[in-house]
Amino acid sequence: MPMHRCIPLASPAEWREALNGIRHAFAHTWESCYAMHLTTGFPTYLYCFEDGETRIVCPLSERQYEGHVDIVTPYGFSGFIGNSDCPAFPREWTRFARERGYVCGYIQLNPLLENHTYFSSNELHRYHSLYVLDLTRSIDEITARLDRGRRKQIQAIANGPAHLVFDCQALRRFFLEQTAAFFHRKNAARLYQFSEDTLSFLASAENVALVGAGAPEQVEAVALTAYTPYIGEAFLQISRPGGERYAAELVWERLKFLKSRQIPWMNLGGGVTEHDGVAAFKARFGTTRLALGCLKQVYNPSAYALLCRQAGREPTDLSGYFPPYHDPRARESAHV
Repeated sequence: MPMHRCIPLASPAEWREALNGIRHAFAHTWESCYAMHLTTGFPTYLYCFEDGETRIVCPLSERQYEGHVDIVTPYGFSGFIGNSDCPAFPREWTRFARERGYVCGYIQLNPLLENHTYFSSNELHRYHSLYVLDLTRSIDEITARLDRGRRKQIQAIANGPAHLVFDCQALRRFFLEQTAAFFHRKNAARLYQFSEDTLSFLASAENVALVGAGAPEQVEAVALTAYTPYIGEAFLQISRPGGERYAAELVWERLKFLKSRQIPWMNLGGGVTEHDGVAAFKARFGTTRLALGCLKQVYNPSAYALLCRQAGREPTDLSGYFPPYHDPRARESAHV
């Protein structure tokens, strides 16, 4: 008989045991979800579905809005993952979500881990791209796939003076002191307004590695690598003005770090917008571009429609921010 469990953040050992034997990314881990909870304060748990030998999991956070609850995957690329196909799962999941009283759900997917038997195709929305590197190739093969200009740059880095900094204390201090200012200069979305507790936890997490660049007494950039045995991620890269010149060197160093741990994939993330300069920077590493998708699911259509109309949004339009009634622009326009 199918069984549903909600493993809370208060049970990290049970969380890790549920992930055991399933290919997963950093965003699925207790460490990532706990770190994000320190910023959002949202009740967060690892949903676990079991039916015989089949196990499917997904981290979820609950959000309150006007007396109703919807769910969202915490920051990062997670989504439903499991140890086998399960065509019956979408029906079982929808029943569970309705029994919990959820209005709707936004489930971010990881294109390296998607299983299409876990959701209905009409719930899937593609809107962006990720750039990934296959680290099962040799360094020579990876180098050969680099854009010509990038290849020259990496060769010059290898033959030039070392700029890398590995002093963990100095790197953590830089990360904590400079991250908020960095995202402010970049006019970053609210999504990146991490609390000091979140940043401090990430900088010390066991499955996060830091490397920096600059001079021994003047760190100019710090990069975080978050990883599981299956996927490594170029998680965050923070710099002072001018420190961006170390970006390629830091990506290359993180690539070598992940290869040394025999992790098969490196996720460089995407651009701020599709095909922008950030995306082009990542493409020049000879990456594979994957379509990034999410699930936009409605479990209580009548409540969802009411909340959307109260916020001045059309319930049938799923093309933009989801759910529309959470969009800050919707709330502002509703009170004009």
